[in-house]
Amino acid sequence: MALDFTFLTAEQIWGDDKGNGQLDVMKRYGTAAAPTDLTLLLGGYMTGGDDRTSENDLTCDSWSASSDEDYDVLCIDDEGNPTGCFTNMRDVSARPVLPPSETVKLTPTNHKTGVNGVEIVEYGEYPQTVADRHTSEKLERLHESKSLHQTGKNYTFDSVDLDDNHTAFKAISYPEYELDGKRYIRVLGRPTYKDSKLSTGEPLETEKPYWVEIQPIEWLVDPTGVWVSKKALFAGIQFGTKVIYDGDFSKTFMKHYLDTYFAKEMWNEDTIARKKVLTGLSAQLEGATNEEAVEAIKKWLKAAEKGKKTQTSPDRLDEAARMQRLMNARNILINAAQQAYDAGDKALLDGIVDLSQHYEVLYNARRQRVASLQARRRAQRKQGDRG
Repeated sequence: MALDFTFLTAEQIWGDDKGNGQLDVMKRYGTAAAPTDLTLLLGGYMTGGDDRTSENDLTCDSWSASSDEDYDVLCIDDEGNPTGCFTNMRDVSARPVLPPSETVKLTPTNHKTGVNGVEIVEYGEYPQTVADRHTSEKLERLHESKSLHQTGKNYTFDSVDLDDNHTAFKAISYPEYELDGKRYIRVLGRPTYKDSKLSTGEPLETEKPYWVEIQPIEWLVDPTGVWVSKKALFAGIQFGTKVIYDGDFSKTFMKHYLDTYFAKEMWNEDTIARKKVLTGLSAQLEGATNEEAVEAIKKWLKAAEKGKKTQTSPDRLDEAARMQRLMNARNILINAAQQAYDAGDKALLDGIVDLSQHYEVLYNARRQRVASLQARRRAQRKQGDRG
């Protein structure tokens, strides 16, 4: 499901000359954004000063959707103030935004209240934080021996050198790998500032391989329905290829990148479905028995057993659709079992494994039924041809 992303306008960030139009969430949280580790690895500029967000994170420069009086892009500096940026710069960070027309259709996978009462939700996922040293070393060893599992998903960024302001976008894909139930991409560092530091506290090194974990995206929720990514999620992408920016964001290369790559790559339907199960599981585990937790999973998964009615036979369930849903339920249970295993809860793990075996039986039975139906329909067609 591709979403229509944008950036904040100057009015939404700071308000107009009379102070009107500023989003409430910008007043409460602050106008400056912190970068993710991925953003810094991709070349996002961090001054190395002491400016911080309301959550005490170091800040970076980020794009807005507005132009300034010199027809440059109006950016937000590390202090949260407006500053002009050339459209062809690659070291400015991106803080995606979802308008109310999009957020009204979405169901977040988690809610919480942040600083100053700001509502924060989770939706989608993206590479964000560098793995700890032990995990990184393990990932690198497995990568070198070509024994690390790839999920089949990729993330797309720009391969052009950060200092090259004249060469257009050249896509480079970063494959997603899986290890111990978590997913990562491998990125070679290319910092723009020699004193930039990752969330681990270590300085960035040029061309050093880093493993960045895929994590849920957190969004700051404004009462108007606007969602603003809490952190700047990527960098290294030019805002546009034209020298002059007239303020029409829809015609920029950045909008093209958001639509073509980011909107598709931050979305993972399987992960969203799995997150719903695991979030429900965590809630049930609070003061609940293992039997009650398993029953909660059963209740949630009933929807996975339901198929859809076809146009030709509105009273009959589409068997192929039911089989697919059973397969999805089975996969969800496998991931729930991994969570129970990681938590060291053997009793819960046994219950989930029994349940997954139940779905395995259902899936195989459904598959046999589909095959039988297909064979019978083929026989009926042959008999009709003879007649």
